[in-house]
Amino acid sequence: MNILTLLTAFVPWIAFTLVAEAPLTGLTLAFVTGIVLTLATSYKQLLKGYILSVVTIIFFVVFFILIIGLKLYWLANYISVLSMLLLTVVCWATMIFHFPFTLQYSREGVEPERAKSAPFMHVNYVITAVWGIVFTLGFALDGFLLLRPEPGLMFWDNLKWVFMVIAIVFTVWYPDYVHKQRALQVAAEIKSKE
Repeated sequence: MNILTLLTAFVPWIAFTLVAEAPLTGLTLAFVTGIVLTLATSYKQLLKGYILSVVTIIFFVVFFILIIGLKLYWLANYISVLSMLLLTVVCWATMIFHFPFTLQYSREGVEPERAKSAPFMHVNYVITAVWGIVFTLGFALDGFLLLRPEPGLMFWDNLKWVFMVIAIVFTVWYPDYVHKQRALQVAAEIKSKE
C-alpha cells in the first residue's frame, strides 16, 4: 500500500481543521487552505478519480460556496459534524459497493494479479473498516459536542486526533503484519511436508 499517498490525502482535512479552529483566522482561510492543499497533495489522484480526493475537493468547494459565497454562515456551526459524516459515509459506502477507498492507494506499485487477490482485498476491507470506525466515532463525538457545547466537554474534541493517530499506525502496521503472517504460514506448511 502506498501509505504516504493515502496519508497525504488526509492533509487537507487536518489543515482545514487546524486553521478553522485557530483563533483570529477566518473560515475563508480554512476553506482556501483545504482547497489548495487538496490540489497540491492530490492532483494526480483527482485526475485518476480517487474517491477520497474527489469527495474532499467537492466538500471544500461546495461549502466554500454555501458559507462564504452565499453567506449561509449558520452552516459553519455544523461543518465539523458534516465533515466527519461525509468521511464516515465514504468509508462505509465504498465497502458496501465492494470497492474500499484504500484500494485505490494500495494498488499503486502492485502487480495487477496481486491487487485482485482475496488476501489483498481483505487487507483493504479491514483498513477501510478501521478508518470507518474512526470517522464514525469522530462523527458521534462531534454530534455530542454540538448538542452539548459546554466548555468543560470541549476537551473531548481532541479524542478525534487520538483516533486518527491509531488509524494511521494501524494502516502502516497491518499490511506488513498480514504479509509476515502469510510468510510464516507458508514456511510452516513447507516444513510440515518435509
